[in-house]
Amino acid sequence: MADKTGALLSALDDKKLTWFHFKILFISGMGFFTDSYDLFSISLLTPLIGRLYYQDNPFHINNTVDPGKLPLNLSICLSVVALIGSSVGQVTMGYVGDRLGRTFTYGLCLVTMIVCAFCQSMSFGSTPDAVIGTLAFWRFCLGYGVGGDYPLSAIIMSEFSGKSNRGALVAAIFSMQGFGILAAAAVSAIVVASFSSAYPAHTYPLSVPGCASWAYQDAAKTIVCPMANREEYWSQVQRSCPREYDFVWRIVLCFGALPASLSLYLRSKLKESPRYTAHTQQDSAQALKDLRVMEAEADAVTEVDSVVAEPLPAAAAHKKTSKYTDLTLAGFFYQFRTELFITASTWFLLDVAFYSQNLFQSNVFTQVGWLPPAKYMNAIEEAGQTAKAQAIIALGSTIPGYFATVFTVDIVGRKPIQIMGFFFMTLFMFILAGTYWQLLDPNSPHNTEKSRHQPQNKNGWIAMYAFCFFFANFGPNATTFIVPAELFPTRFRGTGHGFAAGMGKLGAIIGSVGFVIAALPARYSTTWNFPCNQSGQYDGVTGACLKKNDCPAGRRQVSSVLGSYCACLTDSVIGCYPFGIGIVNALYILAATNCLGLIISLYMPETMNKSLEQLNDDQVQEYLNEDIVAVEADDKGKYEQVQTADRM
Repeated sequence: MADKTGALLSALDDKKLTWFHFKILFISGMGFFTDSYDLFSISLLTPLIGRLYYQDNPFHINNTVDPGKLPLNLSICLSVVALIGSSVGQVTMGYVGDRLGRTFTYGLCLVTMIVCAFCQSMSFGSTPDAVIGTLAFWRFCLGYGVGGDYPLSAIIMSEFSGKSNRGALVAAIFSMQGFGILAAAAVSAIVVASFSSAYPAHTYPLSVPGCASWAYQDAAKTIVCPMANREEYWSQVQRSCPREYDFVWRIVLCFGALPASLSLYLRSKLKESPRYTAHTQQDSAQALKDLRVMEAEADAVTEVDSVVAEPLPAAAAHKKTSKYTDLTLAGFFYQFRTELFITASTWFLLDVAFYSQNLFQSNVFTQVGWLPPAKYMNAIEEAGQTAKAQAIIALGSTIPGYFATVFTVDIVGRKPIQIMGFFFMTLFMFILAGTYWQLLDPNSPHNTEKSRHQPQNKNGWIAMYAFCFFFANFGPNATTFIVPAELFPTRFRGTGHGFAAGMGKLGAIIGSVGFVIAALPARYSTTWNFPCNQSGQYDGVTGACLKKNDCPAGRRQVSSVLGSYCACLTDSVIGCYPFGIGIVNALYILAATNCLGLIISLYMPETMNKSLEQLNDDQVQEYLNEDIVAVEADDKGKYEQVQTADRM
């Protein structure tokens, strides 16, 4: 009897698109949509959470107006705790998917995501730190479920796809990340608008009425700022951020459970991958049955029908012939060490830059005038404006980049797209760093100001910034997701993809934490000073020019013959951040990171238009009649005679 399983998988490789593929695309895509929504929505909400729970006295430190924000350590914690959970989930759940099956583990990840997305919105406690602590706990658990979804979504789609459309289908799943980012911005904007209408907020107060400073008494015991004035000030602060706004971030985070819930039933009915059934479970009979179901759901007659039409022998035994049947986990990591290094290192380097760039967005939005400094907005305005700016970036560069990959990855190839993406990310990042002061510095003679906090030559800089996002997604951000789903044998495909993805998230963690600290102003770095030409441009309380970016909390502006600097008041002042290397130097480091990714990508194998079995030399078991099994293994001639008789 001919090897039906081999013929079946060969037919699956040549299979064209059917409705069954779109069903898998919807199920997997909805999970990935939820992944990105949950990971990226938090950056829109942390400023609001900071105003709600950490509204410190803004005039305690050098009369600096600070409308409340999360302490640096807590801000970093909320940014990376889900990434840590995701990294752990990718490595462990990828392995579990290889041991217990794709669909079972897939469903487990989805349930985890639904439960944790809901629970994070119910973060409780009697103190701000308790609320943030419980939020961080649930976001770690959420990240774990999200992490497991990465390798499983990719390999399920890969194993169901034909070799001519496999890259496009896997990239289409990954493109849902862009729609998840857009949905996070859209839901935030809608919820913000609803609460803004129901609970209007007042403008944040920039001064204490009737007080030259916050001090109650001066050294001579003279009343400087009466208590009644101070109380009125705090009343204005509270009216700029009503307590009802606490429901805003909870509703936005809770919404992440909805799209995952919509696909729960369909995911529970999803058949196991026929390649997993044949290669790993060594059950070709069940693989044939599953393919029949797939064909019935697709409502199409294809070349697979001719393979599955003839029933299997009533009694059958099997002979394992897979090259990797007896390969251990340690043996896999050794035998595929080169492929693992290439996929993991390029994903690591990409995520260092990609997640740093996402964190850099809020700084860019403020510095180019898309967002005014926080003190000029009330709490709900800041959340709404940030959401709108993120939506613009998603629509203008992120989503187009994903779909450029979808339409070209099976034509151009994975390797050329990844190399091209890293090249342009490197180029534009170097240009961004080199032109930062010339195009954005308000003190530059090239920037004759037209309005507060809005450099004249911002458009070119923003265009290059958007191109970085475009070529990240029309480049390594997509291809690093696709290639590990193709390059490894079926028995270890989840393990290999999960390892590469986990290393990528490790890069995201390093990028997130490292960039936040590195981008802090360097010692003796020049602050942004807008010239004040009219008396109305000065802050009546602090005497500072309104047309400048204030130094971070705990710093004060110091002028000398060398220029103006942000100097730390004392090392012990709460909120006085450590010195960094400055945004420009941080951008140069990101450019070098992208360049290293480009170099490693030159050695990446091309997987386009190759069957999964061809890529990793997987072989399926051969089903033999009982009389063939009885034949001695070394009697090759007799074995061939029985095979010939069976075909007749």
